[in-house]
Amino acid sequence: MKKLFVVLSVLGVVGAANAQQLPDPHFESWGGKFNGDVQLTEWHGSNVNQAGFKFTFLYQKPGRTGYCAYMTDRAVGIPKLGIGATGPGYLSLGVPWQYLKGLNVSGATAGTEGGIAWKYRPDTMSVWVKRVGPKTNDEDFHLLYYAWQGTSKSHQYKNKKGGCTTTERINEESDIRRATDGNECGVDEPAKQIAEGWYRARAKYDEWIQIKVPILYMNNGKPTMCNVIFSAGNYPAFRANDGLYDGNALYVDDVELIYSSRIDKLVINGKEWKDFNPDTEKVQTYTLESGESVKIEGFRGIGTLTNIKGEKARFNGRKLDSQEMTVVPGEINGAPWVITVKAEDGSSTHVYKLKIKK
Repeated sequence: MKKLFVVLSVLGVVGAANAQQLPDPHFESWGGKFNGDVQLTEWHGSNVNQAGFKFTFLYQKPGRTGYCAYMTDRAVGIPKLGIGATGPGYLSLGVPWQYLKGLNVSGATAGTEGGIAWKYRPDTMSVWVKRVGPKTNDEDFHLLYYAWQGTSKSHQYKNKKGGCTTTERINEESDIRRATDGNECGVDEPAKQIAEGWYRARAKYDEWIQIKVPILYMNNGKPTMCNVIFSAGNYPAFRANDGLYDGNALYVDDVELIYSSRIDKLVINGKEWKDFNPDTEKVQTYTLESGESVKIEGFRGIGTLTNIKGEKARFNGRKLDSQEMTVVPGEINGAPWVITVKAEDGSSTHVYKLKIKK
């Protein structure tokens, strides 16, 4: 096997940021009230309005900077009628929904529908959180981003007793996230999921802590919508019918989407260069096995997520397109190939130089 010697130099250039961020990422915009409690104008809490009773799950609190969103699991119901359950406190760009036909508690179901129009492809979601409550080590909290293309539709969703309840929904969370939190009652018209970033943990944080959630990609598609869910408790978790604890709460503030100019995987002539280091400025060595042509491709957003049942979903990443990555050809045994990678929001640039030899 002949060897290829590649000299790689990396130059990180920081440019002016043109941030493509979520609406009201610092949770400063509060307006109307629910049951007397002021609510966010751009985000939606999992507040319950059922049978004439109102239960608040989202509150305004002093934040890390300015205000923050505070959500808490709550025991709700109508004790005199023998109806009661603990519900998950969560926040979403989409709209949380609950469905209960009459007083048929066994057929109750709930979820999150929709999101916002979206066309960007971030690489990390940074979130500042505090987590408190009596049972923080017994229940997951969730930080979730997902993006998709097209429209999903379905008419049945898993209910409290494990069966399927009929109610029609469009772009429901479990219809889109089929690999990680899929609708067990089936999807009538699936959308094409593009990306997902999902962090969950059983932990208590009395002080503010920053958590960075990697965003993984299923394909090269560009999204048309996205949604974000921050949950104090066991949702999303296949309808979250159990494992919920009254008083477990989550503070969230200062959400930031981070756009990278790194290459996670470099492919030369259809073969991954496993020794590629996207950070180093040192010389690296590789082999050109045959031929004179050189085709270089960069990929990002590769990884695996494990769902609530322990099932793994593989995200193969996305290929960087011509607007993000340009290659100026060099010469074998001569001038280097120059690869320029720009972050989608213009916040940074990496320049990689590959000198290719037989």
